[in-house]
Amino acid sequence: MAAKHSYYTVDDLRLGYDPQGESGWRQSRFLNCRDALEQYRSLPDHNVKAVGVSNGEQDVELVRRLPTDSCWENALVLDFLALPLWKKEEGVISLAGELVSQLNIRYCLAADRLVPAPIGPFASRRDLKDRYLWPDVSGILESAVRWLYLSGIGWVPPEELKRRYPAPEQSFRYPVITKYRVDGVTADGTFAPLEVSHWEYLMLARRTQERLDHKKIKEEKP
Repeated sequence: MAAKHSYYTVDDLRLGYDPQGESGWRQSRFLNCRDALEQYRSLPDHNVKAVGVSNGEQDVELVRRLPTDSCWENALVLDFLALPLWKKEEGVISLAGELVSQLNIRYCLAADRLVPAPIGPFASRRDLKDRYLWPDVSGILESAVRWLYLSGIGWVPPEELKRRYPAPEQSFRYPVITKYRVDGVTADGTFAPLEVSHWEYLMLARRTQERLDHKKIKEEKP
């Protein structure tokens, strides 16, 4: 990682943020990742602790310790992939990969859920070729999701998942989702329901959005 970056740990996010610095969680800063990782490992494993990177203007969390129904897990936090300042930062991408290996990470924190970390290079399945999402509500791709596989429970509809986990970002207890069942459609408009991983769902969502954008541009041309 470039020298312009520094690193930090947070001891327990459940304590909350105190701008006065008198109570709440404590943040420690380091000049190199090795020291930050050593500090992270030394913190209690039943704390919602975190380790991240900073460019001097913005901090981005990379790993967070979280409870699941069966144990505590180190999870890779994917928020940085949505931040323009960070998603193309090769050093951060590389660091994230190193942390996955060093901390034996099995899950990623994707917004409001934990999903299995990808294993090896992503290879698209043959049956997903020329497939797109078919959202129930036009323009809202998430509405194509009909069922989610909730670890320890089984298949549940999205509304049941929200009922069981109404505010995971406040409780720090996130559902572990391993698969999705979605409404899909072929290029010629044939209905094609699919069972996919989180990463395959994201691929379909990108492909579908690109198709919608292309269609919109064609329709706007005189």
